[in-house]
Amino acid sequence: MTLYLPRGLPARQTRFLCLLAVRPSLTRADYQRLMAVSPNTAKREVAQLVAERLIVPFGTTRTRRYGLSPLALISPDLAPNVVGSPDHQRATVGVEVDQLSLSRR
Repeated sequence: MTLYLPRGLPARQTRFLCLLAVRPSLTRADYQRLMAVSPNTAKREVAQLVAERLIVPFGTTRTRRYGLSPLALISPDLAPNVVGSPDHQRATVGVEVDQLSLSRR
């Protein structure tokens, strides 16, 4: 799977998006735990990802989860033709994400 992410996206946010590529959804608490950040930092950075429309929230406040936005999967060549795509064209970089697998020993 290839993700099309904006250039200059912070490393933590990029890692979170790569995790969402292989998981159906994650919570803000997952972001805080996996990225080892404070609750305020997790709240701010997840809100930035939502504002950039790279992730989509679903669920109520207590059960809110975040999933990968379909816009993160669309090639920038096709983005201008997609309803809801950003008005401004930003440089993107393709990130190839493979499925995680664990071997039994």
